[in-house]
Amino acid sequence: MQKIYPRTNPAPLGASENSNVMPAQQIEEALRESVRQNAAHMRHESENTSQVVTDVNSLVQRVADVSLDQLDDAIVDLRQLRDFLHSEGERIQREISGYLQLNHTSIGATRSIVDNIAQWKKAAYSTARGSEQGDLVASTVPPAQSSTAAKDIVTPPK
Repeated sequence: MQKIYPRTNPAPLGASENSNVMPAQQIEEALRESVRQNAAHMRHESENTSQVVTDVNSLVQRVADVSLDQLDDAIVDLRQLRDFLHSEGERIQREISGYLQLNHTSIGATRSIVDNIAQWKKAAYSTARGSEQGDLVASTVPPAQSSTAAKDIVTPPK
C-alpha cells in the first residue's frame, strides 16, 4: 500500500495535477525519514549482531576449554598407561630372565642325575656280569651310552 502525503505547497509551474506525484521537498523529507529509520534499525541490528558474535565467541571459548581439558586429561592418562606398561615390561623381562636361569640350572641338574644313574647302571651291570663272566663285561657297555641317555632325557623328541 502506497502512502499518500497531502500537499502543503502549491505545485510548481510545470507540475502536473496528478495526486500521486509529490513535490521534491516532500520526497526529500520522506527519504530522510526512511534513512533515519533504516539507520536506527541497522544500529539496532549491529548491536544485536555484536551481541550474537560475543555470545558465539563465548560459547566457542567454553567448548574449546572443555575440549582442551579433556585432551589434557587423556594425555595424562596415556602417559600413566605408558609408564605402567614400561614398568610391567621390565618386570616381565626380569621374570623371564629368572625362569631362563632356573631352566639352565634344572637342565644341568638333570644331566648330572642322568650321568650318575648311567654310571650306577654301568657299575651294577659290570658287577652282575663280573660275577658271571669276569672281565668281559667292561667291553659290552660303551662309555658313550651314558651321554646319549642324558641327551635323550633332556632333549624332547622331534
